Amino acid sequence: MRLQFGLLLFFCIKAIANDYDYTFAADTWPPYYGPKLNNGGFLTEIIKEAYQLQGKKVFVVFTSWKRALELSKKGKYHALFGAYPVPEREPYFQYTSAICNSQMHLFSKRSKAYEIITLKDLGKLRVGIVRGYFYSELFEQADYLNKQEALSDEVNIRLLIHDRIDLIVIDGRVLQYYINTTYPTFANQFRQHEPIMSDDTVHLAISKAIPHTQQLYQEFEQGFTKMKAQGRVQAIMQAHGFSLPNDAK
Repeated sequence: MRLQFGLLLFFCIKAIANDYDYTFAADTWPPYYGPKLNNGGFLTEIIKEAYQLQGKKVFVVFTSWKRALELSKKGKYHALFGAYPVPEREPYFQYTSAICNSQMHLFSKRSKAYEIITLKDLGKLRVGIVRGYFYSELFEQADYLNKQEALSDEVNIRLLIHDRIDLIVIDGRVLQYYINTTYPTFANQFRQHEPIMSDDTVHLAISKAIPHTQQLYQEFEQGFTKMKAQGRVQAIMQAHGFSLPNDAK
């Protein structure tokens, strides 16, 4: 029954996507983007408008990060939302200009007396991460860490609250969103640790497995340039509660 439902959903999405020029993949990463956010979130709104200025319509499929990443690599989707410029992904994607920035930190419960200066201080503590996410070269190479994979940031937050893991690596904006909307009792109950796990720019990653990678790239760049000149990027981000990063102006 589950397989039949999955096939039905796939064909429904495919039928809808046929009315659009491009189909992009994304996971749920609020407040940056997600199916429950106003206009799909500020990043979704910016990307769609950039292409609309070039006469193109974009359809966004929200799925798991791992699925979005792997199917975009193969060209099943034209592009992938919210990608960091990771060297390992460069053979598969062409990155657009940076749309915004994201910082990843280690967070634990405030009630835990963890003193963390370097990754070595984590010892055997259980660290929650999202399957398929890239955090930093240093973190990826730290094989001595007890990394616990989950399908999403929200799952990791829930596991942290219930002491199933000891720390999570997450964008602070994402953590605050889920506290505001889903876990309000966790407000002021968490602690941010140093060092910063990553401080990266966020891009649209266009698949190199599709026939017209450069066309999609140029269309976004031209539309995005127009939007910045018109003040639209800043207006959209501010409407969603964000300020424009200096390096994306």
